[in-house]
Amino acid sequence: MERGRFIVFEGIGGSGKGTQIEIAGKLLENKGFKVITTREPGGIEPAEKIRQLIFDLRGKELIGAEGQMALFFAARKLWVDGVVGPNLEEGINVLTDRCHTSTAAYQGYAEGGDLNKILSISEVVLGKYKPDAVIFLDISYDTMAKRRGVNSDGDPFDLQPREYVERLIAGYRKMARENWGGMKWFVVDGEGTVDEVARGVAKVLEQIFSVSLSTSDVD
Repeated sequence: MERGRFIVFEGIGGSGKGTQIEIAGKLLENKGFKVITTREPGGIEPAEKIRQLIFDLRGKELIGAEGQMALFFAARKLWVDGVVGPNLEEGINVLTDRCHTSTAAYQGYAEGGDLNKILSISEVVLGKYKPDAVIFLDISYDTMAKRRGVNSDGDPFDLQPREYVERLIAGYRKMARENWGGMKWFVVDGEGTVDEVARGVAKVLEQIFSVSLSTSDVD
């Protein structure tokens, strides 16, 4: 059985990852692909509990970049072993909202954590399940602020000052230029409407899956 593909959707809060993953999943399913959508940190009950712990500690400023990294990777290991690996081995394509790439962007570029350490730990935690591609939805700080408003969905990382977010965006763009982590990165302009961004994502998926996709097929 051919192993499924592992695709990561990346970007700052408000970039539309959740919406675009849902659309992408439907597009691929309409073409006969088996798909599961998930998120990280989380995606499985124990990892979701660690996600909430991280948010609580981060919101109270009780944990720094190194501590966050440790907890993120603990959650990530549970997720890889419980969700990602089993599905990929069954030929199911995994579309995820974030992965270790977020740790590199947030705890690395935005907060000054050790990027080499993040990459080394990632190789251990992910093992043979390194993502096949990363789709980065690129938006500006102003667009994030407009879309998110006061709604951060309980995520303290969405409440950071402009300087933090600008470092984050710059980090993501650098990672995409360099194909960070030895993965293929695709940049999609996330500034447009949901339909416009979906068409951009569909073009990327066509390259990854060697199939023709039409967003008009999604209700």
